[in-house]
Amino acid sequence: MKNEFFLFSNKQKNVSGTANVLIDSLAPFNGVVETFATNGEEVYVNARQQFDATRSGSLTFRFKADITNGKHDYEADSGLSIFYSLVEKSDDWTKITPYPAVYGSGAVTVSFDYAKGTLAVGFDLEVQNHSTEPKLKAIGAFRDVSGLEHVKK
Repeated sequence: MKNEFFLFSNKQKNVSGTANVLIDSLAPFNGVVETFATNGEEVYVNARQQFDATRSGSLTFRFKADITNGKHDYEADSGLSIFYSLVEKSDDWTKITPYPAVYGSGAVTVSFDYAKGTLAVGFDLEVQNHSTEPKLKAIGAFRDVSGLEHVKK
């Protein structure tokens, strides 16, 4: 899977759902799904939580549109990508601290209906900010996601 992602200029109006993740030593994340889109090949879902006036969190999951429902090992060749990030903003700068999921560290369970545009995901794996930093246990889910938007490549 290429290392690229969607940036939407307009907020999706018909998307709904929630996401949560508990990561060792980080504040609990309980976000609202803001983006759920596909280009016909990949599906992208993103949830966001505003912690306070300057800090927010974001949880993203990408996968192949033709995924088989069920449990999948989180491996580099699986077509799966989970990414958590903390964002801190000031008047002068924005700091993003990424916590991508570590391949080979766990599993993801997917229930996706392309025709209905619905999704539920559960995961139990590890995330890591940098190879020199410790791996952190991450247990989370996307729940009741609906409103899949079809976009052009």
